[in-house]
Amino acid sequence: MIRFVLALVLFCTAVRAQPFAWGVNGHPVSQEGYWQVPLTTQLDWVKELGAGWYRCDISAASFQASTARIDELLAEAEKRGIRLLPVLVPGAELMDEKTSLPQLQVAATEFARAIVSRYQGRITHWELGNELDLYALIRKGETTRGGKRWEWDGAPDGSSADDYHQGRYERARVYIQGLQEGVKNADLAALTLVDTAGWLHHGFIERLVKEDRVPFDILAWHWYSEMGDMTKVRGTLDLIALLKGHGKPLWITEINRRDGSKGGQEQEAADYLAATAKQLRKHPAVEAFFVYELLDEPYFGTDGESDYGLVKISREGGSGWKVSGKKPAFEKLREVIQSQK
Repeated sequence: MIRFVLALVLFCTAVRAQPFAWGVNGHPVSQEGYWQVPLTTQLDWVKELGAGWYRCDISAASFQASTARIDELLAEAEKRGIRLLPVLVPGAELMDEKTSLPQLQVAATEFARAIVSRYQGRITHWELGNELDLYALIRKGETTRGGKRWEWDGAPDGSSADDYHQGRYERARVYIQGLQEGVKNADLAALTLVDTAGWLHHGFIERLVKEDRVPFDILAWHWYSEMGDMTKVRGTLDLIALLKGHGKPLWITEINRRDGSKGGQEQEAADYLAATAKQLRKHPAVEAFFVYELLDEPYFGTDGESDYGLVKISREGGSGWKVSGKKPAFEKLREVIQSQK
């Protein structure tokens, strides 16, 4: 019993005693531009920026189809002292209601166990899904579990546990719980993160933590410029303090100016990232800052996803996507990271 208690204390201390995590998001396994820019080049930029983490999405299908690429990504990251933060994202089974809850949980558990077993001890942190709160939010014409009918076009702000559709919430919870079990079955020392799309979606976390007691280790949050200041949301709410009330380390695993540099706003994007990075690095409750994202993705056209990159890519003569230069945000953020270290 004494050994168990001591091990638990050491584990909890390790969770909270990590150095501040500077990170970059990317899609080296899932998106076209990232496939055409060499992995070594991507990781060299992460290293040059001064970041120690590269966050990337991996589904069960991409793990099976691209295992060799993930192996290469990890090996090259290790050479540079960079750690990967894989985001284990669901496939079509989450939204396919023909897949029962037990089947969904088994699929999630088996996926997590398979990938974590392969990289046990080399990848130490795993994010369980991505913004599943958005999938679960109540929609117009639906009824909350408390019996209230949602009559409006937009979604609720997500601050209440009742803002989430009972059926979709249960599917999201079961998937997250399955991933959690698979990770811990394969590597008990690995740490798990659960995120939301940000804003005031803490009602989703309240249900996971307080009602269903899903035992993940780190609370991740996403934040974009139109949401304002995390310490003064709508002028009064200290969201960081509220989130810390769950008793978990708090990581910001996506952040940027909304739409990035769209419309030629490169300097505005750089200024936002630099100012927000300084603010959140100083906050004692925030333990990580991951900018979204490394490369522009112009193949998304006018969608906001096209212009979030720190680095621009372009198509030259129909020969594929190639690097066309860094944006001011790259240097601004690099300066902040270096000064904070």
